[in-house]
Amino acid sequence: MSLVKFRNLTSETQKKSRNLSSESQKKVSPEGKQNMKLSFRKLAAKQDRHTITDQPVQSTRSNSNANNRKGLYDKACIYLNHVLNAVKNRKSFALEPGFKILQKMAEVDHPQDELFIMAIHLDDRFKYVIHHSVNVAVYALKMAQHLGFTQKQKLEVAMAALLHDVGMAVIPDKILYKQEKLSPQEAEILRERPNYSYKILRTFGDEFAYLAESAAQVYERVDGSGYPRAIRGDEIHEYAQIIGLLDMYEALIHSRPQREKLTHFTAVKEIIDTCKNRFQRTHLKLLLSIFTAFPIHSFVRLNSNAIGKVIETYPDQPMRPKLQIIFDSQKRKVLTERIIALPDNPLLNIVDSVSEGDIQELSRTQPE
Repeated sequence: MSLVKFRNLTSETQKKSRNLSSESQKKVSPEGKQNMKLSFRKLAAKQDRHTITDQPVQSTRSNSNANNRKGLYDKACIYLNHVLNAVKNRKSFALEPGFKILQKMAEVDHPQDELFIMAIHLDDRFKYVIHHSVNVAVYALKMAQHLGFTQKQKLEVAMAALLHDVGMAVIPDKILYKQEKLSPQEAEILRERPNYSYKILRTFGDEFAYLAESAAQVYERVDGSGYPRAIRGDEIHEYAQIIGLLDMYEALIHSRPQREKLTHFTAVKEIIDTCKNRFQRTHLKLLLSIFTAFPIHSFVRLNSNAIGKVIETYPDQPMRPKLQIIFDSQKRKVLTERIIALPDNPLLNIVDSVSEGDIQELSRTQPE
């Protein structure tokens, strides 16, 4: 397929966005879509060759480096922001800095890793374009570890996750940050982003072909219900299958300009109930065991009506974490430390998750 320069894509996307307000706006025909051709050839970084090895990374269970772990999150955000700005300005960007950040991220594998907790709970709806992809990259490292991936594979899937939505750079901000429901035409523009991401990442050549292929297939589903090509099963790259599930989970548990986030329990339940045929069973089971319906620092209500904060999870019993009770059954704040490990208390069980907003409201209504 012949290609034209990136500036034609940018102007074409902007033109389509401007035309949405016109009464003469018409649905794009299949032929029209096929003729929307673009090239990101000049965006490829010159001589960017990051060698990934299978040398093991030593794991640590220490939390003494919490600030450094949080700093890695910020560095990943800065790197991705640079990448998106480079794409917008038709400049090249390098993969090497991103790989270095991800390699540092991979050095810790522990449920109470501050980086992982930050990726689960940090929520800023007007920074979601950056935070979303960084969060998915953190999740991908975690899942890759449990899938038994080599060090090389871990870094590959994490980088594919970090860059899977790089095509967002060419979507107009008025669509990305719109606080009302998108129109059908705006939604159609947004659905083009995997094609844009593919063309951007393909310029890095065959050595990094997995980046482009994963980006193109993130929104495909194993039952053939996805887009843009409705491919199914093993036709979808394994990295794209993993990232696609984590992309959905991340989106549900974080706010967007036009909607509020779901609780972790509700998000996991929705995925299991409605998408069990769209993802690999192995990946769904790992979603539940790794991320759990009640991750660390989330809040839950017990059958005693007490409310607790999750302080530790157990992979073999994801529905029965360890809790610090913060409100008793009468909704009074507990002033002394009270820890309950649900596996050791068979008469107690979680009946619901509690939102941060509900916790704040309970705190405000406490008697003096």
